[in-house]
Amino acid sequence: MVTVEQAQGQHCVLVLWGRGAAWYPQLQRKKHYIWEFKYLFVQRNCILENLELHTTPWSSCECLFDDDIRAITFKAKFQNNMPSFVKMSDLATHLEDKCSGVILIKALILELVFPITAAQKVVLNAHSSLKSIFSSLPNIIYTGCAKCGLELETDENKIYKQCFSCLPCTMKKIYYRPALMTIVDGIYKVRIHVESKLIEKILLNISPDQLKRIIGPSSEITYGMVAADLFHSLLSGGGTPCVMKVQSLFVLDENSYPLQQDFSLLDFYLDSVKHANCALP
Repeated sequence: MVTVEQAQGQHCVLVLWGRGAAWYPQLQRKKHYIWEFKYLFVQRNCILENLELHTTPWSSCECLFDDDIRAITFKAKFQNNMPSFVKMSDLATHLEDKCSGVILIKALILELVFPITAAQKVVLNAHSSLKSIFSSLPNIIYTGCAKCGLELETDENKIYKQCFSCLPCTMKKIYYRPALMTIVDGIYKVRIHVESKLIEKILLNISPDQLKRIIGPSSEITYGMVAADLFHSLLSGGGTPCVMKVQSLFVLDENSYPLQQDFSLLDFYLDSVKHANCALP
């Protein structure tokens, strides 16, 4: 059984029967994403006096990308996509105020830098071709501990070493590397820390372990090609500004001069992301 929410605050039980039970691992990995279920059987639970959903032999499910018109329509009905309790600001005002906190800003993304080692990094910007971005994808993912996310080293036999801090857990998982994102608003630029999970959200929730998979049975397009196209569209010159929820931290001296300023991305709103085709030149 899984719990679904079609209207905000209104939970419903979905019972997976037969072939539908095989969906559970996929649903567990993609919790809080938008799914479309078809051909469900609705039954009233006489004990709890509520409605239950049950799968049938004809049922199907599909995880929707954030830019899918079905997902956009659902979000519009489900909740307001822009959090009203966080004020909209701009970089000029925020850098002048030097106040730590959470803000919404609209800015252009100039560059993404993925550190790999102390001497190696992947840099994506407006000068990066679609083909070069696609070829860089294997370098911006890594295999890590499924519990803490620590990148795992391999021994001389290419076998991953264990994460001793998380024993007895020995599960592995593929992650996107965290990145430094350079944004610009007017004449002001800042670098923002972007964690692995938000890189996945920027890529419309394409999991890093799906990059080599094709998007459909009769398609030659892989999720990696879609991800490369999303990066390319996001970083191309003259793009539309994106709305970002950012946590800022300022450390000031006695004269209010900033000794340190750090920015971290908390959320990213994809309304402005446009994509072209996924063909690689």
